[in-house]
Amino acid sequence: MDIKEFLNEYDRLDKNSLKKEQLEEFRNIFFKNGLLEKALEVSKIIYEADKENEANVISYVDNLMHLGRKAEALVILYDAKKTPQTLFMGAIIYKQDKFYDVVVDKLIQAKNMLKDDSELEFLINNELINAYIELGEGEKAIDISYSIFESIKNIETFKIVMNTLISLSKFEDAISFYEKYNNEYNDYEIYYNLATSYKYLGNKLKAKEYLLKTLELNKDYIDVYMQLGFLSSGEEAIKYLEEYISSGGMEKEAYLQLTLLYKADMRYNDIRKMVRNVLKTMGIDKNTLYISINALRQLHETEKIYDIYKEYNQVKKDSKLLVLSLLSLSEEEDYIDFVCKEIKIHHPFLFKEDLYGELLENVYNITQDKLIKRYLDENNK
Repeated sequence: MDIKEFLNEYDRLDKNSLKKEQLEEFRNIFFKNGLLEKALEVSKIIYEADKENEANVISYVDNLMHLGRKAEALVILYDAKKTPQTLFMGAIIYKQDKFYDVVVDKLIQAKNMLKDDSELEFLINNELINAYIELGEGEKAIDISYSIFESIKNIETFKIVMNTLISLSKFEDAISFYEKYNNEYNDYEIYYNLATSYKYLGNKLKAKEYLLKTLELNKDYIDVYMQLGFLSSGEEAIKYLEEYISSGGMEKEAYLQLTLLYKADMRYNDIRKMVRNVLKTMGIDKNTLYISINALRQLHETEKIYDIYKEYNQVKKDSKLLVLSLLSLSEEEDYIDFVCKEIKIHHPFLFKEDLYGELLENVYNITQDKLIKRYLDENNK
């Protein structure tokens, strides 16, 4: 029976005469076929038959959230009996709006009501860690992560501690924690976190060592190639960044670094090829335009930058992209008058950008324009 026939059969049924198990089976079928509104109809019937049943409440709220009906979901939870599960569900919903103080309050209520549910307790503690980090209460997050590990020492709880410490930039503590147990846990995520810690502490050799260990365990972890590219030089750096890009990496900084490396090696055709591939595979957006304009700037192909500026309105909608474009154009005298005019139009949008001072210097040195001088003086304050 196809789904249309199934729906016709279902619509002919008296839903209120069906048992809960039958209704739940119908709901599962609707979910599997993406018929969320139909699934919601069933969830509502089950819920209204017994509003005191926690499972009915959770299923109904979950169904509402799948449809983006957050306000209705919160009303159902407000009216429901307060249990660890309903409180946890409410915390997850408030987390979406970043009301972390409310999240913490609900999670603590849920935790205080818990009885012999280690799985839910684990989930609550994890969410508490994240909420405390967001609220800037790092020590509370660390205390919880350590308590989780001490109660159940395994690789997952070990990673919770490592992730918490690194999220709070406690890099030395993360390394010390690992060293205490370094013969017990062999995991690519742990090695990547160690590499991150050593990188931020300025130890490039150790950072590379653990990045390579990460690759030994997971060659598909493409961010490792990017990080190795940043920590290497010359042909080695090019090799890693090319691997990152060919694996589908889209981080803008990787493309900017590869452009500089190609330029240093006078591989100008490789820069052009990279730009073509970026625009072809990633499409036109603010990141691909930034990569392309930056690359064209390195090639001194100012006319092409001017064509992009005139053709794509996205350039004027992003301040970083706009200031880079105008700075690139200002480096060729033929475009100075045009750039001067554009600065006067877009000044309120540009004055906080890092490259703006250099742009103003370029234009003023040639034009001696009084308004540009005023902008320059303001920028230098």
